[in-house]
Formats: sequence, C-alpha cells, structure tokens
Amino acid sequence: MTAPSEQTVLKQSIAATVVVGVTGVIFGLLSGSVSIVFDGVFSAVDASMTVLALGVTQLIPKQSKRFQMGFWHIEPMVLLFNAGLLTLLSFYAMVNAVGSLLSGGNHLAFDWAIAYAAVVVVICLVMFFYIRRANRPIGSEFLALDVRAWAMSGAITSALLVAFVIAAALKGTAYEHWTPYVDPAILIVLTLCLIPLPIRTVFQALKEIFLVAPAELDERVRQAAAKPTIAPMSPRSGAPRRSRSILSERRKPRSAPSPTSTGSAPRSARRSAIPATTAG
Repeated sequence: MTAPSEQTVLKQSIAATVVVGVTGVIFGLLSGSVSIVFDGVFSAVDASMTVLALGVTQLIPKQSKRFQMGFWHIEPMVLLFNAGLLTLLSFYAMVNAVGSLLSGGNHLAFDWAIAYAAVVVVICLVMFFYIRRANRPIGSEFLALDVRAWAMSGAITSALLVAFVIAAALKGTAYEHWTPYVDPAILIVLTLCLIPLPIRTVFQALKEIFLVAPAELDERVRQAAAKPTIAPMSPRSGAPRRSRSILSERRKPRSAPSPTSTGSAPRSARRSAIPATTAG
C-alpha cells in the first residue's frame, strides 16, 4: 500500500475541517455557546488556510521565466499569514471571553453542546494521528502546521467538553449560579495556553523570509572562518614565495638602461649586423 501524497492528505484535512467548522457554527448558535462558535470559526479559518497551502504546494514545483529562483519563498509567507491569523483569532476569542465573563456569562443548552464536543474531539484525534503518521515520510511544513492546528482544535474542543460536563453536573445544586461562567472562563484559560503555538510559527516564518541563518549553521561558519590559514613555504624548503617576489618586483622602480643593456649592444655585434656596401 502506497503512502498518501502531501496534496492528498491536505485535501482530506480540508474536507474534515470544513465539516467541523460548519457543525461548530450551527451547534454553537443552537446551544448559545460562544466557545462553540469560536471553535467553528477557528476550524473554518484553518480550512481556508489549508486550501491556500494546497495551492502553494502545486505552485512550488513549477518553473517560471519571471521567477528564476522558483516559488519557495511563498511557503514561509503562507505560514506567516496562517499563524498570524490564528494568533489574532485567539486574541479575539480571549477578549470576547473576558467580556462575556464580566457581563454575567452565558446560559447554555448543555445537551447540544456536549453532543457536539464529543463528536468533534473524536474527529480531531483521528485527524491528528493520521496526518502526523502520513507526514513522517513526507516531512512537509504545511502538514506539520496542519498537525498543530488539529491539536489546537482538539484541545479547544476537549476543554469545551469538560466545561459543559461540569456545568451540567452543577445544575440543581447550590453552585448552579456559577454555571454561566464556566464557558467563558475555560475559553480564557484555553486561549492563553494556545496563543504561544502560532506565535512560535510566526517567528520561524519571519526568519525564513528574512533569510536568517540557523544558529548551528552560523556557528559552523564562524568556526571555519576562525581557523588559521596555511602559511606559505620558505625558500629553504625548495618552494620560493612567488607571491612576495612578484610583489617586490612590481614595487621596484624602473632604472635607467645601462650601457651594456640590450639597448646598447657591443660594437662588434653592431658591425656584424651592418650589411656591407658594394664598392664603386
């Protein structure tokens, strides 16, 4: 059985993400949970970014007369845009959760919420392990980012599931008045834990865009540059220093020609070189 290609895995991830996103928005509106709506919007944004990543993977192998160096530089730009958008979405969710917490929380329909969270957790776990296993022989940055996105979505939905179960268990008890605060409180903690993941990807993509050398490569180059060069051999060893002699010859001023130079040959040679004239 042949391993799936990068584009095949990305298409499967897109299909699953679209299903999760649409389901999240619908069930979020039915249950009245802003956390479920955030989960659906997060999945929808992730699906759109995966579509963009799929287009880039098809563009990179192509050749162009205008882009002689190829399209490799588009990959870190897409990663930067994707991670930056997820970071902004997480910040927005945290601010929205704080506002909901200060306004008295949300009253939820826990049956719809628990059913949605349980189904989505299973989908996220299946896609996480499947894409991570498929990416081992491929080594794609896009698939690695997709694996992190499924991990984030699974963590979000798992936290929502725990929050809904706790809030449903508190109904009919002396702590029932705390149930509206469970949803926004869990969302605040969750976004604070998830924001470092896309931020790390943002910094990594910026390094690739600005061609920042890795620390290991920079250290190797510095060590190679610090090594002493090979000293030239002395004339005693049988190999004269040609470079120094050439420089010294170039630096010597030209002296006036001597009487015995080629410009003033011996008179006997001159006479032998003069042709004899015929008599009379």
